[in-house]
Amino acid sequence: MFAKEPRVADRTQLERMSKSVPDAPVPTRQFAQWDGIALAHCYHSPCEFPEHQWTQHLIGIGRSGSPAKVEHRLDGKLHLHNYHNHEFMIIPANVSYAAFWQQEHEFSLLGMAPSFLEKIARESVKATQIELIPQLIAIDPLIQQIMLALHTDMMAGHPTGQMFGESLAIALAARLLQNHTVWKARYPAADAGLPPYLRDRALEFIESHLDRPFTLAQLADALGMSVFYFSRQFKQSMGVAPHQYVTRRRIERAKDLLWHSQLPITDIALQVGFETPSAFSRLFRQLTGTTPKDFRKQR
Repeated sequence: MFAKEPRVADRTQLERMSKSVPDAPVPTRQFAQWDGIALAHCYHSPCEFPEHQWTQHLIGIGRSGSPAKVEHRLDGKLHLHNYHNHEFMIIPANVSYAAFWQQEHEFSLLGMAPSFLEKIARESVKATQIELIPQLIAIDPLIQQIMLALHTDMMAGHPTGQMFGESLAIALAARLLQNHTVWKARYPAADAGLPPYLRDRALEFIESHLDRPFTLAQLADALGMSVFYFSRQFKQSMGVAPHQYVTRRRIERAKDLLWHSQLPITDIALQVGFETPSAFSRLFRQLTGTTPKDFRKQR
């Protein structure tokens, strides 16, 4: 019988788990954290993970390759399955879980703090009791898309900052509440969006903070609103999510600086809130079809 040990989805615990597996190479591992969630990209050879209870809700999804054969033990019950790329598992916090992976496998593992899911539940549908359903075989195209987008953002080094991942975390929590809890959330229809005075305050906040990173929570707090409600109402008002609007405004300001100033491109990247010039250049080319250097040559 394995001893149960509380575990949390952070870098230290993931490394500790990998070291407990003899000769298990992990040539590719990336790790990222946003408000309420953490994501790891891992690879392991055939191995066995002892029974334990995580302190976070876990979502695991395969990344590539042929189906992976795995033996699960969930709350003492044995399950056998060959995982395909479109399938994922949900292991709620404090549920006993063990696994024996019978072949090498590449996967993404997301941990969500129970307090974060409860916060979104309170803000969205005023729910105070949340029971996530354990699922060893789950199919949900939206969750799959969110996991892929988080993985892509992580591998790219968060080119637009933390706000993109924070928005996806909210969308993921909302989807879990809607489709993967005992009591399914039913969200009210969106109304006309932010009142004009709140919309203007939001836009003023964004314009005055384009030169530095800021979070979705800081933007919502400036308006005295919950993150979930603000995100929903902002999209109704502006037609795009907050992180998309912020990214567009940063690129527009960068274009103006490239056109009307002699500042080095490295300085411009920092002045429009990007952490690295390489991230700025990649996103600039993605959204404009040209590099910052080539854009400047056109003036």
